Parts: sequence; structure tokens; C-alpha cells
Amino acid sequence: MKTKKLNRNSIINIFIFSLLIVTYTFGLLIPLTSDAGKYAAISRVIFESGDWINLNIHFEPYLQKPPLIFWITTPFYYLFGPSTFTFKLPVLLYSGIAIYSTYRVTKIFYNNKTAKLAALILGTSQFFFLFHNDVHCDCLLTANVIFSVWQLAEYFNSKKIINILFAGLGIGLALISKGPIGIFIPGIATLAHLILKKQLKLIFNYKIILGFLVIVAILVFGLKGIYNQFGWVGIRFFFWDNNAGRISGSLKGSSNDYFFYFHTVLYIFLPWGLLFFITFISEIREFIKKKSAELYSLAAIIFFWIIISYARAKAPHYLMVLSPFMAIISAKWLYRYFHESSLAKYKKAVKITQNVTIIGTWILLIALCTYFFPAKNIIFWFSILILFPILFILKTNNKLNLIVRRTILTIIALNFALNVHVFPQLFTYQSVVPACKIFNSLANEGEILNTYLSEHRELFFYAKNPGYFLYNSEDLKNCLNKSGMWIFTNDKGLEEIKVLHAKIEIVQSFKHRSISKLTANFLNPATRKQSLKNMHLIKIF
Repeated sequence: MKTKKLNRNSIINIFIFSLLIVTYTFGLLIPLTSDAGKYAAISRVIFESGDWINLNIHFEPYLQKPPLIFWITTPFYYLFGPSTFTFKLPVLLYSGIAIYSTYRVTKIFYNNKTAKLAALILGTSQFFFLFHNDVHCDCLLTANVIFSVWQLAEYFNSKKIINILFAGLGIGLALISKGPIGIFIPGIATLAHLILKKQLKLIFNYKIILGFLVIVAILVFGLKGIYNQFGWVGIRFFFWDNNAGRISGSLKGSSNDYFFYFHTVLYIFLPWGLLFFITFISEIREFIKKKSAELYSLAAIIFFWIIISYARAKAPHYLMVLSPFMAIISAKWLYRYFHESSLAKYKKAVKITQNVTIIGTWILLIALCTYFFPAKNIIFWFSILILFPILFILKTNNKLNLIVRRTILTIIALNFALNVHVFPQLFTYQSVVPACKIFNSLANEGEILNTYLSEHRELFFYAKNPGYFLYNSEDLKNCLNKSGMWIFTNDKGLEEIKVLHAKIEIVQSFKHRSISKLTANFLNPATRKQSLKNMHLIKIF
């Protein structure tokens, strides 16, 4: 009987894992937009120029992000050619480091089942589904930060030099993933843990210096291109201006919503968002009683959450770096709720929380695919609805396994629907890719596609001959005086071109909506048309 039970569990797990892989794979095919499109374009420049150090886009030096994401993705262009899939795939594979490192960190302080649960929670969170679709540098940052925390925790347990060297590697790579936050989070998490565990003296060891040398070596190599192109101004931007400017709002952002991440986490850490708040309260209570086994997770969450909540620039992906720590705390307490009699009262709360999440997610899925973006494909509906009855036949005596499996199947169903139907529907309104396809088929050799009054830099990835980003009217005038020019612009840009009496052909006009700026008016089918604007693909003669 035991063998049959194990075989049945294995089959169920393989089935769920297969669905997860299929869902992620469909996400790799969704077109790029916004920041992800810009990053893919920079990787394309590296691929075509062979210059891996000095980053460029639309013939201009690039400063905003350090180079790791480009160094990770460009080799796949050499293997398979530039494409949406080959840009996204290496980032998804790299995030395997985050999942495995989360497992290993959890295993140091808790049991193996809790560690597996933490890894599972992380890999099935909306963080991972969404930001491996709309790729951000935070994916690499997250993997490197939790890897470095794993190695630091191992080092302070074993004192092995290999662990401190790997910790230096992780922090160094985190720094060239997205900047100084790559050292702040593992640093503050480790210091808090050592101080509260009265082990701070452990940092006074020559081995720590070796770890710092590894960090410096990676940082020097990673910042070489920034220094080459921008000098010390670029180095200052990397270490200070970029971060301080986002906190103060002088560079980017104007939000005063100090509770932004409290409501954001409910959907961005779906289907575990509500559960996280319950478990976080338990973690705080245990900390007050001074019974915590580890404080890396709690310290990382509290300190960084305060900073990004205070910052004027806010975005859901800023929170992603905390997702492994959130997964660890959630897994720790979820396991304990179901295995410790003194915490049995929380079982009911967890069941209610997850059942509410499951029901709410299915309602959202049905609404998206019937009202907001109606799906008429029978195969699609069959694929979705076949998962629903499976929720009720996953019978098992292990109540924790049952609720986890039902939750995971539900989030898989939602993201399958998003990747297969909803996002492709959304991209029918994102006119950059179809404009590039038309340009690629009609443009003569040597003609280039420029953009004016359009922030969509994915054009520089999808156009076969990308040109210039025209910032102002003077740039536009210079462009109109050159032969072989195409321009992608909005109504205002078209009017400016007409005023300048340029000889043009409007090759095609599009009804457009930026996918990175969705609004209620756009999502509502009744008001969608009013939320669209015109974009034009123009050839200059």
C-alpha cells in the first residue's frame, strides 16, 4: 500500500511540474515591451558589435543598468539568434539558482520538507510567472542575493573558505545585476542575524577579506564599461544618484503611498500573498520571544520594505528581491501549522485563506477570458476547464499537500490563461511589434526605423535596421533631412512632420495602447476604444 501511495504521489507531482513547465514555456513566447524590450535591444547590439564592455542602444551609450543581464542573455543569441525566446530563456534558467538557493538556505535552519515547500512557493509565485514574462533585472538580482545569503549562512556555520568566496561571487554578481542593493540586502540580513544571535565576532576573520576581494574584482570588471563611457560621473550614478534619486523622486517617481507594497504583495505574491501576512505575524511573535532559528529572512524583509515604501519611485518588481525570504517564512510557518499541535488553530485560517485565494483566482480567470478578453477557442477552454475538476479529485490524507496542490494548480491555470490567451490579446494593441514587421518586409536595404514621441524601445530589438531615438524637434528636423528614414510616432509627431512639409508616406496607422500602462478604461471593453491612441509608421522620401 505504501508503494502505491508513493507512486500515486509521484505521478501527481510529475503532472503538476509538467503543467508548470508548459505554462512557463508559453510565457517565453510573449513579445517584449518596455524595459525588457530595451534590455533585449542592448544585448542585440553586443551580439552584432562584439563589444561586451561598452553598452549602447540606438547609437548612444547606455548607463541605467549594470551589465549582467546583457552578459547572461547575449550568449543565447550566438547559439539561436536574437529572438523573444532566446532573450527570456537564460533569465528563467538563471532563476533556477534562486529556487535552489532558497531550498538550501531553508534546509540549513529547518527540515527538508520545509525547504522543498519554500522552493515550491517561490517558483509558483506570481513574481516568477510575471517577471520572467516581462523580464526585469530583479530576476538576476534575486537569484544572486539569495545565493549569497545561502553561502554566508553556510560560512558562518562551517567557516569554510569556499563558502565565503562563493558569497563574494554572489554579492559581486548581485551588484552588477542592479546596483548597491545587491550588497545591502545580504549585508543587513547577515549582520542582523549575527548581532541578534550574539555571533558578530565571527566577521572579524581574514577569510571575510577574501570574500570582499572577490566582490571588488567582479565590480571593477562590471563597471569598466560605465567608466569608459561616462567616467566618474557614471560611477557616481551607479553607486549613488540612481538609488538616491529613486528614493527622493529627483530621478524617477512621485508616489507618497507608503502602503503600496502591502496591497501590491497580495497579487504579486499570488497565490501566497494572504498566507504571507499570516505567517509574517507569527514570525514577528517568535522574534519577540527570541526563539527565531534564523533572522536573515526577517531582517531582509523589514529593512528593505521600509526603504522601498519610503522611496518615491515604486514598482511591483522592486519587491521581487524579497520573494525568497517571503517564501522561507511562509513555508516555515505553513509546515508548522500543520505539524505542531500547539499551532493547530492556524490550520483553519490557512484553509480559509487559500480557499478564498483559489476561488478568487478562478473568478478572475473566468472574468478575463469571458468579459474582458473573450476567448472563443474550444481547445483553450478545454485545457483550462479540465484543470478545475482535478482540484476535487486530488484526494489525500495529507491536508497540507492537498491545499498546496490545489493552490498551485489554480495559479498554473491563471498563468496558462494569461500566457496563451490574455497577453496575446493585449499585444494586439501594442503596435510596435507589428510596425516593425511591416518595416522589416517593406524597407529597402540601408533604410532605418527611428522613433519619435514613443517610449517603446523594443523597436530597437524587433526592427531589422533600428535607427535613432529622436528626443526633440531638432532631432526630428535632422532626421527628415536624411534619406532612407522611417519614423514611428504618434499624432503629435505626425503633425510636426506635416508642418515641416516633409515628403512622406503613412505606411500604416495603428490603434495603440502601451501594455506597461494598463488602465481600467482600457481593460473595460465598453470604454476600451476611447483609451487607445494613434501611432503611425511613416516613410520619409
